[in-house]
Amino acid sequence: MIINNKLIFGSGLSSCKDYNGLLEVCRTALSNSIVHFDTAPSYRTEAVLSSAVRDSAKELGLSREDYAIQTKIDPIQMYNGNVEEYFKSKLKEMQLDYVEVLLIHWPVFNYLMDTWVSMNKLKDLGLVKHIGICNLRISHLEELKKQGIIPEVLQIERHPLNTFEREVHFCKDNGIILQDYSPLCKMHPRIKNNAEVQQIAEKYGCNVGQIILKWHIDTGAVPVFTSTKPSRIVEYAKLGNFSLTNDEIRQISSLNCNHKLYLESLICPGF
Repeated sequence: MIINNKLIFGSGLSSCKDYNGLLEVCRTALSNSIVHFDTAPSYRTEAVLSSAVRDSAKELGLSREDYAIQTKIDPIQMYNGNVEEYFKSKLKEMQLDYVEVLLIHWPVFNYLMDTWVSMNKLKDLGLVKHIGICNLRISHLEELKKQGIIPEVLQIERHPLNTFEREVHFCKDNGIILQDYSPLCKMHPRIKNNAEVQQIAEKYGCNVGQIILKWHIDTGAVPVFTSTKPSRIVEYAKLGNFSLTNDEIRQISSLNCNHKLYLESLICPGF
């Protein structure tokens, strides 16, 4: 399973939480070639998302190799230790033999090295295909590289109001797959009502949300989006084969104002 697909469906704070709701959106996603799904212990969707994806795939005649699931290690698991045993029990709960990606959700640096070692052991056992970290800034990436740690995947909050250019370049230079969560910034008025963005959308016969997702893709990232509406999932799946021009990318990136939707955790020094 290739993990750098164009779109990832996330089951975070704004997603459906019940089986029937997730079944409908997962079926719609898979039917429209969105085959990569994101969850975490703190989302409380790991088991139900896994069931919804598995049942949707079976209904559509797809095999386990046709879709990808990624989850995370939260700070409480890092603090408690025994990450390997914890994750093996989590796989049983999710009724999976493996996940494609396992991420450290919040990099609590006092426990990061031990957790990273455990995740590598899980990878060696074939229980995880790829490992990575969420919510790192450039200073952390550079420091970890000095210690010989280069994550395969980096997931951060990124959107036109916070473009993280240095992190983007670091990922490109070091072969890291960049995943952007909250890619639409909840359709902030500075994005939704921007005249230039609206003009770009009109040019390509798209809406603003589609153009912003295309911006993520054309700047080298994989957006992790969510929706409770199947129609919206279909809409985002149909981004078209066009690419934004360099000028259009610069126009959208010029909206950057270092705005963040979510305050970084106080337990992660340096954020």
